[in-house]
Amino acid sequence: MRLERISENKIKFSISVEELEQKGLFEQDKWKDSLSWHDLFDDMLDEVQGKFGIEAHMEITVEIESFDEQEICLILTLELDDEDYSDIEGSLELIQPVMETDMLFYFYDLDGVIDVLKRLKDTQHLESCTLDISLLHMENKYYLLFENVPQIRTLSIESIVLEYGESSNQTTCTMLEYGHPIILKQAMEMMTKYF
Repeated sequence: MRLERISENKIKFSISVEELEQKGLFEQDKWKDSLSWHDLFDDMLDEVQGKFGIEAHMEITVEIESFDEQEICLILTLELDDEDYSDIEGSLELIQPVMETDMLFYFYDLDGVIDVLKRLKDTQHLESCTLDISLLHMENKYYLLFENVPQIRTLSIESIVLEYGESSNQTTCTMLEYGHPIILKQAMEMMTKYF
């Protein structure tokens, strides 16, 4: 069995008739047996995974390119959908980016900041999440900057913080450039320790 990568999602298999006979696919009515062909395709997918590192958890289309006395050539087309696949060092690997975002909120007084940080600290599903929260001051407002928040935590944080403060239109860069830092990265730990 020979494999050749034609494109990002197409692989050509060349299987000799002798190999097919060894697998018993040409014995009597065995070639009609779908389980025998299923085993052959399993072997082919194992070869694909071994050579190219492609997991076979997707829809696959199989076409017969040619069939003669010596060999059969098949083209496997992997339906990649809209996922992001890249060819890295000769293998096809799924890249799953970890989505993170920054969040910025403002408060008119320090009491609101203290209340929200205490509430976040006591929220059970946020306990395991390490949050980089900075406290800054700019134009008579206090700002809490949440950096690199995992996408799955943004809604939880937003729902708590918006009870005490407002969402800011300022960018993270503007805030770090022009805001006056009070506590960087450890606002929750420091503020809940002393207040």
